Amino acid sequence: MKMRSMFCCAGLALCAAGASAVIVTDPNDARTWQGAGVGTFAQLYYGSDTPTTRQQVVDNQLLDDELFDDNGFLPASLVNTTWSTTFSNAGVGRSLDTTGTGSYDYTSGGPGNVFTHANAVDDLWFQSSGTVGDTVFDMGFYAQYAAVFAVIDHGPLPQESIESTVYLSNGINGPWTQAEVKRVYLEGYMPNTGILWDGFCYVVEPQGGGTFRYASITHGGPGALISDGDDEINAIMGLPGIPAPGAALVLASGLFLSGRRRR
Repeated sequence: MKMRSMFCCAGLALCAAGASAVIVTDPNDARTWQGAGVGTFAQLYYGSDTPTTRQQVVDNQLLDDELFDDNGFLPASLVNTTWSTTFSNAGVGRSLDTTGTGSYDYTSGGPGNVFTHANAVDDLWFQSSGTVGDTVFDMGFYAQYAAVFAVIDHGPLPQESIESTVYLSNGINGPWTQAEVKRVYLEGYMPNTGILWDGFCYVVEPQGGGTFRYASITHGGPGALISDGDDEINAIMGLPGIPAPGAALVLASGLFLSGRRRR
């Protein structure tokens, strides 16, 4: 079952990619999201937490303090490969908190197979291969961006959410080009922001731009913030665009969904 918002806050206009842009614009923003702040992302992506690198986070519009709204878009489909047909059910699971208790608890195993866990945005997840070309998704069209819905099972954060590398191609067998992270949605996608395993979904794009039809995801690798031998992926979704920034009016008006993950 696809878990999605049935409402949105008044005044939050949906943009081309189905999300509202509330870009973090203050390099000295004191807020944190599950313990991660602007300085955390500056350290992880730009090598240090300094005024210069925090400004890079802002200038590159890396962080979006809003829900990613997937209404109107379909998850990509896992391609039938040798890896997927021999995949062990030990590498799938279900996140247990659906009411907002703040628990990262999960159970391993079924229902179904890896396709059941990979082809919907829900509480089911799987762990990808560490080899490019094994875990391949078909966007269903030539996309410009891909949204990765990861699942958090423990800290540190955001490393344990962005613990994969995505590779993109117009051919089902490659050649593969490493994607780069374009934006991190700090609130995840679920409207109940007490559900913490959903936090930090992120959008990637081809290096240098362009379009792609297929995405291969691996655990660890050069695009990951941590490499500990596994990842937990909920789903992937192709996008024709991402929302343009310009949500200052939303921030100023105070039109927020309640129960943010920010602390």
